[in-house]
This record gives sequence, structure tokens and C-alpha cells, in this order.
Amino acid sequence: MVRQRRQGGAWYYQFIRGGKAYRGCCEGATTKREAENYEKEIIATVESAAKQKTVKALLDNFREELTGGEKITLNEAFELAEQKPRSRIPAEKYAATKRTVWNDFLAFMRGEHPDIENLIDVTGAHAQEYIALLQKSGRYEKTVSYSRGAGRGARTIITQAADGALSARTVRLHQTVCAEVFTLLAKDAGLQENPFSGIRMMKSDTETREAFTPDELKTIYDNLDDFTRPLFMMAVWTGFREGDICTLKWSEVDLVRRLITRRTRKTIVEVQIPMSNQLYGLLTATPRTESEFVFPKHAEMYLSNPDGVSYRVKRFLEGLGIETTRIPEGRTRAISVKDLHSCRHTFCYYAGLAGIPLAVVQSIVGHMSPEMTKHYSAHASIEDKRRGMERLSFFTQDALPEAKADEPERIELRQRIETLPIDTVRAVLQFLNAQGMTVQMELF
Repeated sequence: MVRQRRQGGAWYYQFIRGGKAYRGCCEGATTKREAENYEKEIIATVESAAKQKTVKALLDNFREELTGGEKITLNEAFELAEQKPRSRIPAEKYAATKRTVWNDFLAFMRGEHPDIENLIDVTGAHAQEYIALLQKSGRYEKTVSYSRGAGRGARTIITQAADGALSARTVRLHQTVCAEVFTLLAKDAGLQENPFSGIRMMKSDTETREAFTPDELKTIYDNLDDFTRPLFMMAVWTGFREGDICTLKWSEVDLVRRLITRRTRKTIVEVQIPMSNQLYGLLTATPRTESEFVFPKHAEMYLSNPDGVSYRVKRFLEGLGIETTRIPEGRTRAISVKDLHSCRHTFCYYAGLAGIPLAVVQSIVGHMSPEMTKHYSAHASIEDKRRGMERLSFFTQDALPEAKADEPERIELRQRIETLPIDTVRAVLQFLNAQGMTVQMELF
């Protein structure tokens, strides 16, 4: 029965089902017929709910009505999640990795639970089953295909995933990616809980990259060639990752101010790095071409086949007798312990030994990994960084000593030597040599 409490006012319904009275406002109804139709819908909902045998059945059958969500299929979930706003846009390489991870979970659901089509139907049991599979036998899909490069140089790479358990770090990556999709679409899909939250993860067994020893640094320097020299010299003096070195642009290099300003590819954080004398020497000796990249050959290889750069670096190190991989205890697959990325650890480690403040190191390396820095800091000034960088010494016996405050002539000479014409520099060296003095030049 529907009624109005006053003329022109709202309509209300009132009925009894199963010995229980139901009352409420007929929302949106302006006429008696509209109110009666509204009441019929409420009655139908109550009668249908009364047929449910358990609370779970009630929630399963009426969750869309209760949560206001809509059906989102597993097939479309990742694309919809990627459209959601976020505080930081992930790097292209990580975005591709996330897609590969989700596709593996999608393949698992299709193969093991083909009846589950919608995001809301995935339960915690499904998530736990998938994580357990990763920990025991690795990826569900053993044949992995992904795109490499862009434009005309784009191609599809097909690889075979190895059997055996994935590392705890990789398993956590799968859990994080899947959990993120459910979190971003929770409201849209009417999810009451995230099936991937609360899964207990095994303790990490991942070994981190190791810093190079002084003897290894000397061996590396003594054997650098045209391909490896820019990579290692840039890496030890900037802490840059492989991709940031290969794709460094001349527009990011200020030779006048002796400063590199770049937004890193992985964390999208802008860093400013003062050039040490050795780094300045490398860049001023690098020929300018029509390419926008400082190292065009490296850029071309990295953008079309980044694994090729890593492979050549690995071969270089192994050729010097430096161990690059190791099989952790309880694992069947080797992991990388020393490669170009190790230079980041080398940079941070020796910077600490040189007494450079943590805030300065953090602002130079510019990443958020808790392994290497606790918090990124933007408080270190360019001058702080420059003074700290000049106290570092790689591949040499001694660092450049600091000029004493009571030796203004030495300070002035250091400042002016960088701007003197090369002919003048040669004349000064010739004069010093004529006086029987030797000049030791630091290349690193």
C-alpha cells in the first residue's frame, strides 16, 4: 500500500512479508502509479531475498544491489585499472612487466577456473592457489611473449619460462600487481575485500647486487673499451642505471655549469648531478653528432634490444674473471650479483666511505629503494654535491686533496684551469715538465 502524508508530498510504501513490516520512501516517485511500481520492486527484492538459504548466498546474489558495483570481466580488468589516475606514471618497462604478470594470472584463471569470468567472483582461495603455484613451480604460462622496441623496429619476443619456484621477490611482484588491479577497481566492481590482501609471503631469499672491490675496479678500468668505457665511467660517477646512461641526451648535459639534470626512467624523479673532473673529461671528449643522445650507439642498442647491452657488460666482466651470477641456497636458478647496476651500489658505498652525507648521496642516486636509501632528499644543494663528488676517487690511489683556506691561489688555479684554452693548458704542462715536475691526471 502506498500513501502520501500530505498533498504534493513524498509517497511512502508499507507492506508485510514473513511477519515483518517494511516501510520507506518511494524515492523519485511523484505520482501514485510511480509509487506503486516502486513498491512492487521492493516487494520483489524482499521475496527473492527470503528464498536465499544462507547469508553467503544472499550476499552473492545481491552484492551488486548492496555495493552499487557493476560486473567487470577479468579480461578487461587490467586495461580499466591502467586508466585510473595515480600519483606517478610507471616507467614503460615496468608497465610491460605488470601486463605480463596479469596475463599470467588471467591464464591461470582460464585454465584452472574457467567458470570464473568476473573480477568480483575471484576469491581469496583462488589468489592463494595462484601464489602457491608460483612458489612451487613458477609461472603458470611457460611460454612468454612480449613486445620489444617501437615503430619499425618493434618485434615480438617469445621466451620459455624456466621451471621451478620463483624467488620471493618475483612472487611478491605478482601479488602486488594483481592486488593493485583489484584495489583500483574495488569500488567500480563492488568488491568487499581484495582476494590478494593478507596472503602471507615467504621470507625473501633474494641476494642484492654487490659493490665492486677496489681490485675489481682497477681491473675494469684497465680493460675498458669503446663500448664499456662510457657505461662504467658514467655508472660509477653518477649511480645511473643502464637505461639512463644509454639514453642520456645532450639537452640534459650542461658543460658550462658542469651539471647533469635528468628525470630518471624508472622512478621518474629529477636528479641533478655535478660532474666530477673525471666525468667532465669524459663528456667533453665525447664527440657531438647529429643524434640527440650523448652515446648514440648505446642508445640505439638499448632502445631496440636492452638485453644486448646487459649481455655485453656481462661478457666483459666474466672475461675479466669477475663472478656475475650466483645460485642462492635452495634455488635452482642463478641470479645476478654483479653487473652494471652494481656500480650504483659501488657509488653509494664509496661515497659513504668518503664521508659524503647520506642526504647528498640520496639526492644524487634519486631512487626510492630501501636497500640503498631510506628516503629521497631534495635538500642537498648543488654545492654540497659538488664538494662531496670531488672527494670520491675510483680507479686511482688518492682522491684530489681539498685546497686549504689559506691557499687562495690554488683555489683560483683549479677554477680557471677548466676554462683555459687547450693550447694554454698544454703550455702549462710543458712548463711543469721542463721544471722536472710530474703531473698525475685522474681519469676516474
